[in-house]
Amino acid sequence: MVRASRSYCMEEETDEAILQRVATGNEAAFAELYDRFSGPLYALARRILNDDQEARDALQEGFLYLWDRARDYDASKSKAFTWAVIIFRHKAIDRLRSARRRAKLVEDATVELLPTLDGSNVERADRAADRAERAGIVRRALESLPEAQRRCIEWAFLKGLTHYQLSEKFDEPLGTVKTNIRRGLLRLRDILKGGDA
Repeated sequence: MVRASRSYCMEEETDEAILQRVATGNEAAFAELYDRFSGPLYALARRILNDDQEARDALQEGFLYLWDRARDYDASKSKAFTWAVIIFRHKAIDRLRSARRRAKLVEDATVELLPTLDGSNVERADRAADRAERAGIVRRALESLPEAQRRCIEWAFLKGLTHYQLSEKFDEPLGTVKTNIRRGLLRLRDILKGGDA
């Protein structure tokens, strides 16, 4: 069976119309949108992430986001595919940042452990005590922040969530999440420099 290409099939539904049906919770429309968009969107994520599994995960996250937020699509502002590209680009970049943050934490932990391999238990105990003291100071400083700032910083930096994931988790606008993190970090810096913790 020969299938007519999209450009020649006059009766085929537009991407925008399908996305509007997705916004109503229509699963068949969602499957059609997935069939149309998944190939190029996967290629975009793969190009950004340079990793097949990460790209597949970004694709899954992006389509879940698209399903949840299809009602936010405004056809007067962009084509459906353009809107999807923006979403998927952000999801891929979030995954890239998260992976870099995890790699940095592993690198820092490795560098910190290497000097202790010489068998110097006393030096290790001193460093452990210093780290515990610094951790206590930071914990007290975190606890002194307003709840919204503390919550965003803990989930972003200690649990590795991206700004977009935090926005979804706490059902807050992305700008609010970013502002809470920025203000919280500035306040932490002031507290830790001044020793107010």
